[in-house]
Amino acid sequence: MPLYVYECKDCGLFDAWQEMRSASDTCACPDCGSASERQLAMPSLSTMNGSLRAALARSEKSSSEPRVASRSHLANCGCRLCSGFGKPAPTARRWMIGH
Repeated sequence: MPLYVYECKDCGLFDAWQEMRSASDTCACPDCGSASERQLAMPSLSTMNGSLRAALARSEKSSSEPRVASRSHLANCGCRLCSGFGKPAPTARRWMIGH
């Protein structure tokens, strides 16, 4: 059920939950009980700065469309990404493996 804004001529504005089919009907004021007309209200849209909007769009895109690597690495190419792969685990201090 949506929340509508009504205006009582004596008491002022108040909010009331109404079914959509009865949105055009009047609503009784909670204070005095007189019939009140529904007011047109702007939707409450949240505004955010541009950098936050861009970050949210980036994270939303990356969650459904992962980035595809366009470069393939050759064996023993020496780059930072490949230098750590393929090394055997140190056996001198076995209690430190995985820390």
